[in-house]
This record gives sequence, structure tokens and C-alpha cells, in this order.
Amino acid sequence: MNYRKAISSRLGGKTAHSSTAAVALALVGGIAVGAIISLLFAPQSGEETRHLIADKTKGLADGVKGRFRSAKDRLQQHADHMTDHVKDQYQSVKNGMHS
Repeated sequence: MNYRKAISSRLGGKTAHSSTAAVALALVGGIAVGAIISLLFAPQSGEETRHLIADKTKGLADGVKGRFRSAKDRLQQHADHMTDHVKDQYQSVKNGMHS
């Protein structure tokens, strides 16, 4: 089965980049679920297991937040760069018309 195609169709046929992101998100989610299930069957007390799950979940959430923050910062830098470039091009055209 072509998982990328199946996920893309479920997401409404988004672009290749967004389907790649969806596959990555599904992979991370699957890993997290697998880790939680393995912890539930580990030979530890219930309280130890709950604390371990809480710690791992917090670590995973912090990692995801950090990645999103980093991606947001990169996108903002690219947007700023593009804005500066468009302003420069506009000024060049404007100066060329007045010459």
C-alpha cells in the first residue's frame, strides 16, 4: 500500500511538501504510541509507569514545540528577506522610471 498517497488523499490532496510533513507527523505519532504501549507492558509498578509516561510525553511535547518554533523562525526570516528583496526591486523600477 502506498501510505504517502493514502495520507495525501485523506488530507485533501495537499502538496508534496505537506504530505511529507503529514507522513513525518504520522511516523512520530506512531513511535509515541508504540513507546507508550511498550511502557504499559513493562514490568514496573503502575505509579512508576505513569510517571515515566508523563516524563516522556513532556519531553516529546517540548521537542515538537522546539521544532515548530525553529520552523516558524526560519519562515519569518525568509519572509523578511523576500520583503526586503521586493522593496529593493520596487525602488529600482521606481528610480528607473524617473530617470
